[in-house]
Amino acid sequence: MTRHWTQLRRARLSRRSLLRASARAGVGAAGLALVGCGDDDDDDQAQSVAQAQQQDEQQQQAMQQQEQQQAMQQQAMQQQAMQQQDDQAEQQAEQAQQQEQSAAEAQAQQEEQQAAADDNIDYNATAIGAYGSFPQILDQGSALARGGQSASNSYHYASVFPLEPQGTAITGGLGEWEFVSNEALIVRVTPGRVFHNGDPVTAEDVKFTIDRLSNKAEYNPEYNSAWTGELVWTGDNSLIDENTLRIEQAEPSVDAANSLATGGFPVFPKAVIEADGDDAYGQFPIATGPFKFVEWSPDEYIKSVRNDDYYNGRDFVGAPRMPYLAGFEARLIPEIGARVSALEAGEIDLANSIPPDLAVPLGDTGDYNVYYHPAQRGLHIKLPMTIDEDPYNPGQPNPWRDKRVRIAANLAVDVDAITQNIMTGRENYTYSLSAGQFGFAKDLVEQRWGYDPGRARELLAEAGFADGLETDLIYLSGLYTNDQLFMEAIAEMLRDVGFIVNLIPDDISKFLGEARNKELTAPYLFPQPAGFTSLGSFAIGVDSAATYEHKVEVLNDERAEIDRLIAEAKAEFDTERRRKLLEDAVRIHYTEASWLFLFELVQTHVGAARLEWDPFFLQPASVELWNLKSVKT
Repeated sequence: MTRHWTQLRRARLSRRSLLRASARAGVGAAGLALVGCGDDDDDDQAQSVAQAQQQDEQQQQAMQQQEQQQAMQQQAMQQQAMQQQDDQAEQQAEQAQQQEQSAAEAQAQQEEQQAAADDNIDYNATAIGAYGSFPQILDQGSALARGGQSASNSYHYASVFPLEPQGTAITGGLGEWEFVSNEALIVRVTPGRVFHNGDPVTAEDVKFTIDRLSNKAEYNPEYNSAWTGELVWTGDNSLIDENTLRIEQAEPSVDAANSLATGGFPVFPKAVIEADGDDAYGQFPIATGPFKFVEWSPDEYIKSVRNDDYYNGRDFVGAPRMPYLAGFEARLIPEIGARVSALEAGEIDLANSIPPDLAVPLGDTGDYNVYYHPAQRGLHIKLPMTIDEDPYNPGQPNPWRDKRVRIAANLAVDVDAITQNIMTGRENYTYSLSAGQFGFAKDLVEQRWGYDPGRARELLAEAGFADGLETDLIYLSGLYTNDQLFMEAIAEMLRDVGFIVNLIPDDISKFLGEARNKELTAPYLFPQPAGFTSLGSFAIGVDSAATYEHKVEVLNDERAEIDRLIAEAKAEFDTERRRKLLEDAVRIHYTEASWLFLFELVQTHVGAARLEWDPFFLQPASVELWNLKSVKT
């Protein structure tokens, strides 16, 4: 560094010295010329030259000093900058080392805590849970099995593909998939997967499952499937090899893989069902889920044990996973008070669907844990707007086809009063899709049907029902927390504006069969399944071909437009265009008052202090039995 600045300074001085020497040479020549002209003032001339030389030398010395000072200053600044860079680099290295050390310590602490937590889990423990309703049979594919599935029934089964926390399919589990453009879905079953009886799961079993659930299986084309709406996209299926299935898309669907994963989609053993028949299978299911069925008494209990051969370990990224509990027994106790009493008496470990006013005091004692969770159910009352005639006045037009009547029903119900006084107060409003689902139209939040009984009366009068409008209102008794209380409140609010309501609590076996077969003509309570993908939710309860919908005799223009938008969304692989199609469909469905929109159910459960549950899914349907732990006491 020093040599560089010295050389540079020397070079500059040499050039300046030469210039000054040239100047002095010019002055000397001029003096000689003057002498030749007869100028005799030699002393003055010599003195002037001497003064000029002295001034020049002084200027040269001053410039040299200035240049030396500048060089020293520049050298000092550069050394300071280099020192700052060194200090900064050292500081960054120290910070990186500290961060590394902190991360390592945090990881070690987390691993230590996890190890301690794992050591604190009793993997040999069993638990008993009480439920308000049971499925009618244990065949997860049947419409008769809908309702009460959380009583361990759905955990006997595992879908073709597992799910991530928001409910979207991921590869793993039984296999993986690949789209062939929008023509087909290729499903590859992972070798080594087995049913509960030890038989291998093959592509032929997956093909049989799809054929059975879409009423194409040769052994029984009349099977009472609950999954036809979700599988409407499927066409012919063909086996490529033992572990590979090609499913043609009769209707191109971007949601094809998700439809084989959500909602506890079952995989059936072809050989067992063809040999034993549907009835026998519904009494003793053999499947692929995290729990194995042991025995049941339809009005008493369902007993299950952990499937120790389950392929998704506890560290798997998706769900479901290998259970912590060694066994689980579900008991049917329809009455809420009886479930609470059984819990307090130590006869059960988990009481499901307990109203908050009973659950919170139990949690306050410290002897119980209270679980709250959004239950992927946007409760609404499905209105029979696709039926042509009034069921109470044959030959007369169906009043529910009049939008004014549907709006009046929505304005009549004070949803806030119900959630604050009967439910937990944590419930969100119901829309055609949950606010967390892909394709939800956010502007609907500001357009929500509010509570305006005065306007509701005016609309009924405008529609020709100033003297009242009679209707039944059906709900499945005992399935949801406080369902009797909030349904009675809804009926009373409707009566207050002019509806003549006959409130009918129905039995699960009767209700689900009639709803699935589209035999109901009256409004009925139903959940919008927010735990499904958006297209899956539509397939269950929104479009006219939905699994659960009133009989479709006639569609208005808006309802036909909803069907068109849904069909386009199924075939649209561009994410943003599909989002726009779904938003348009949701917006029309909601603003048409297609349902009586209520609230998204928040379930409340109470468990013994030894039971711990940290939900995996953002909207679990119920307590995740595979994720329920019993800690050592």
